[in-house]
Amino acid sequence: MSPAHLERLMGTRMPVRAWHIAILLAATVLPVSASAGPSGRDGGRIRVVYVAPKTAAYREIYDTMREQRVLERVGAIIGLVRLPNRLTYRLTECAGERNAWYAPENRSVTICYELLDSIVQAAPRTKSPAGVTRQDAIHGPVFQILLHESSHALFALLQVPILGREEDAADQVASLILLHLSPTDARRVVNGSAYFFAATAKEEPIDKGAFADVHGLSWQRFYNLACMAYGSDRRRYRAIVAKGYLPKERAKGCGEEYGQVDFAFRTLIGSHLRVRPAGGQRLRRAFRSAFKS
Repeated sequence: MSPAHLERLMGTRMPVRAWHIAILLAATVLPVSASAGPSGRDGGRIRVVYVAPKTAAYREIYDTMREQRVLERVGAIIGLVRLPNRLTYRLTECAGERNAWYAPENRSVTICYELLDSIVQAAPRTKSPAGVTRQDAIHGPVFQILLHESSHALFALLQVPILGREEDAADQVASLILLHLSPTDARRVVNGSAYFFAATAKEEPIDKGAFADVHGLSWQRFYNLACMAYGSDRRRYRAIVAKGYLPKERAKGCGEEYGQVDFAFRTLIGSHLRVRPAGGQRLRRAFRSAFKS
């Protein structure tokens, strides 16, 4: 993930302390207890590295990410897949670059302190006009971004064939996993991720460079996420259409869009899952348990 518009995120800079408070508040709903690691359910294929920041302003982000075991929780989800090689998750400073990426040369997912700080800046002080809380606007995109980059890792490590753009496919797999969480957790992460896409979209330059980028435009990613959510459960997410966040014409085909992604995931990745069958309530319970770990 490296759209240039992240350098111009909207919002007033907030104290890093707000990140700590928001994550701690989120933890009342999303408790953390277990670790992904050699003795865990991932078969020893997940490694987590928190690199202490040199910038003092990021120290609380470092402490809170470690205390709440954010990378371990994402690793626990991806650890439900039998990986042929070890996958490393790393939090580090990136010389001022707001970014996150998967590096195939060393099989690692990296997320930068600078990107996390930009997410804090973009979040509302308390609650957005649409009702998205500050803590959801922070932890939602953090998990979405980490699962997006994890999807790139799955494609590479499992040699998954992809039709279309890999960035779109990574968004779809990340959304599918998020929508397998408990209704409360899924709604919070989806709302927070949608808020972040909308916030970045308002500052995104619409020019030839944006259209040429490997990533979709932020509004496109917003509507794709909204469609996936609505398609997964029209009753639960009916407000997305009722309140006008998703056009009715697009909404008509969202059930089919969700089904297409679900079928592709089960067909291409399902055989690698530690949980069988590769769909249904058993898989949902496994994802939910990993997210709470």
